[in-house]
Amino acid sequence: MTFETSRTLKAEFSPKLKTYYFLAGALTLTVSIVGIVLLPVWAIVGGWWSRRYYESLRMDVTDRAVIIGKGVFFKQELTIPLDKIQDISVREGPLLNALGLLGLRLETAGQRNAGTGTSDGDLYGLIKARSVRDEIIARRDRLTQTSGPSTQAVDTNSLLIEIRDSLHRLETKLG
Repeated sequence: MTFETSRTLKAEFSPKLKTYYFLAGALTLTVSIVGIVLLPVWAIVGGWWSRRYYESLRMDVTDRAVIIGKGVFFKQELTIPLDKIQDISVREGPLLNALGLLGLRLETAGQRNAGTGTSDGDLYGLIKARSVRDEIIARRDRLTQTSGPSTQAVDTNSLLIEIRDSLHRLETKLG
């Protein structure tokens, strides 16, 4: 990981990630009958696609958000506000372990894609993934501690008190 400024952390991805994406694509195709037929096509196109996808990956951590960029044909830039992150997990698996890589998953409420078990905040091959996770958590904690109690919480509290008092007055009049 490198620091562009004192405020922005630019995460780096391992070059082994190109191999991971190529092998993951080949393994996925191998487990299905239709995929086996497409395996020769993947052998030709997969290396190019893996390299282009690797080159498109970007993760910047600012004091307010995590910005993720990725995509070959359809580019995607995802901005996840730090105060909305509920969980950050480090992921391992047989193929990742064989290549000495780790995955990082950033989750917010309702972000997980139904049925696929994936998240837009899934990133594989981050160099020093645990350090990146720790830095995101530290920045999130600093942000949520300095912002103090939100005005929405105060407004909700006063609204509940007002409802309680109204119900009490109704009970008094009815009973």
